[in-house]
Amino acid sequence: MSDIYYPVAHRSQEQIDTFKTRYDKFDDSIIPEVFKKALSLKVKSWKPSRSWGSSHVIYFVKIQNHHELVFRANTGFGKPETVMLTEKLITEKVAEFGVPTNIILHADVSRKDFPFDFQIQEVLKGNDPEQKNDWKKEDYDILSFELGQAIAKIHSIKFDNWGQFDEKNTLEGKLKGTDASFYDYLITCLESDLEYLINDKIITSKAAIKTQELFFNNKDLINSTPKGSLIHHDLADHNITYEGNHFAGIFDWETAVVADPILDLASCPTWRTHYPREQKLLEGYTAVNPLPENFEEKKNLYLLRTMLWKTVYAIRMNIMTPERKERFNNILKRYNIE
Repeated sequence: MSDIYYPVAHRSQEQIDTFKTRYDKFDDSIIPEVFKKALSLKVKSWKPSRSWGSSHVIYFVKIQNHHELVFRANTGFGKPETVMLTEKLITEKVAEFGVPTNIILHADVSRKDFPFDFQIQEVLKGNDPEQKNDWKKEDYDILSFELGQAIAKIHSIKFDNWGQFDEKNTLEGKLKGTDASFYDYLITCLESDLEYLINDKIITSKAAIKTQELFFNNKDLINSTPKGSLIHHDLADHNITYEGNHFAGIFDWETAVVADPILDLASCPTWRTHYPREQKLLEGYTAVNPLPENFEEKKNLYLLRTMLWKTVYAIRMNIMTPERKERFNNILKRYNIE
């Protein structure tokens, strides 16, 4: 996947189109057979998830003499989705570092027994912060602070190389990036993103050239971090859980990469939150780890890269708004790009 920067934004249109009918195309009557073959478990019943944002079919499955489990699968479209196995390896490593996360009991991308890729996992404890509409700021600040602590622990996990995880290594049970440098990963799809924004009249050709030059001229700064960290890359509320007013866990590692840890922190202003989060999150982070060197300078660069792919995504999904466009333009203005 070294040709992909962020899967949600850079999937082919053919892939995106398949997501709309994924539940219609998936024969869920096969679920009992999958659980019996994979884990020797007897299924009592199952129901689809109410969360339709994923590219996968997701079912909550009741097991005889066992608590509820989660079944997550694709429809077998395209090549095997090795990232499902990558996620299992990542969650095992994250748990070793003391961060509560989803426990993936089984992942299969071989397609030997079934014509699709799938995971079976435990239900992560806690509730969805996005679904709670009566947050008090002081309680939400506690959640943000503790999330910052968890992120700092995750960033302590180091891997070789950079970027997307190498599929060959994953199949051998190892985690390693595909790119030789962080810069190589950061500019993946940069040119195509800019072309997309030019064609949609979001930016001019002159602004696109200045943006490319900005990243090129800061290549040494971007590559100044000696070793890559695990970053989650999508730390919005819908990927964490809470109990009471406390952080309970983190899940959905589909977009995780090996990167400069500042990339995770830089995307904070782009998350949907109930109250501003960045200050409390950084307080929690620095209670565990000091901020990386050149934090402010890198943060703005990485925020710009994040807004580039998020703007492309908004256009492709037909959710572009004047507010999104204004936020994007404000970031460009930081670098005198009009």
